[in-house]
Amino acid sequence: MTNVTTYLGLFSLMQIFLPIILILIVLFFIVKTVKKYEKRADERLRLEKQHIESNQKQLDEIHQKIDNIEKMLKDIE
Repeated sequence: MTNVTTYLGLFSLMQIFLPIILILIVLFFIVKTVKKYEKRADERLRLEKQHIESNQKQLDEIHQKIDNIEKMLKDIE
């Protein structure tokens, strides 16, 4: 009878801990997935900032060229 009691005791412990372990595993994968998406979002944000800086630089160059053209036109008048 002690073997049966031991197996029943182990089965009871498994019934208690198995749902907890499954919940922890699911939480682990959720956190891992969220971190991966966060990393991708940070990378996209960094690339977007670089793109904005590049566009701003080009806009400044165009503005400078327009100013030079305006000065030339004023000199012609």
